[in-house]
Amino acid sequence: MNDAPLVSIIIPTYKRQNLLQRAVKSALSQTYKNIEVLICDDEKSAATKAIAESIAKNDNRLRYLENVRIKGACGARNTGIYAAQGEIVALFDDDDEILSGAIESFINLDLYGRAFAYAWHNRIYENGKIKLSNNPSDIDYEKLAKAGQNIANSMLCVARGNLVAIGGFDETLSACQDYDLCLRLTKRFGSAVLAPNALFNYYSAKSYERISNSADKKYRGMRKIALKHSREFPKQYRAKYLYKVRKYLYGAHLGRAFAWLPLKEALKELKHFIKHKIKSAV
Repeated sequence: MNDAPLVSIIIPTYKRQNLLQRAVKSALSQTYKNIEVLICDDEKSAATKAIAESIAKNDNRLRYLENVRIKGACGARNTGIYAAQGEIVALFDDDDEILSGAIESFINLDLYGRAFAYAWHNRIYENGKIKLSNNPSDIDYEKLAKAGQNIANSMLCVARGNLVAIGGFDETLSACQDYDLCLRLTKRFGSAVLAPNALFNYYSAKSYERISNSADKKYRGMRKIALKHSREFPKQYRAKYLYKVRKYLYGAHLGRAFAWLPLKEALKELKHFIKHKIKSAV
């Protein structure tokens, strides 16, 4: 690894002018100085552009990019990935706050020998309560498949070449894009590495407009990932994952989920469902 590789911090944004300045300021305040910060504006907003230009007057490490049309969170992230000049990319959300030593902590890890790096975070609630996340260490494809959800988090640090090799984020997904990305990265490049401490603040506010707050969008995203990855999951995890997805989406009306499944998959799913009911009744 070079002594001080350029790190591109990518911040996608959409109608978050009131939060964006906090995110950008935290990104530019890193103890690791060889960075560029890319604001990827999916709204093409004059207000967002004005914020970026105002900050850039005092720090030329900031770059403003705008999508010519709304492409969604994944499209905005991909805009940043392909425009990035750094050999390392840090993915970061506009409503969070990256701690000052985060990039330095990531750079001290073996990023080139892993699928990606991730870290714990402080979850900050509206009432001021703070909870430290407890992400597992040494995540790999099998662990992700078994979990059926993203057990890393939304802030990842990745060799840019890894992201380009898998084609970046899947822009057809309406939700769970991070989970899909982690699955594809670990399948291609092996395990991920955990940084030793919390590296960012995640603000848990119900008033924020988040994809994860939309049941309908999450439904579509989870459904598509189930179809996209289920046949590649280890057999012992596949039926369990599909069951968990459908239970989340349909609740007590789980049987309706079989409507869009091929008959063979539906029978496997039904078998798992019956086993689960028998086990629960014992």
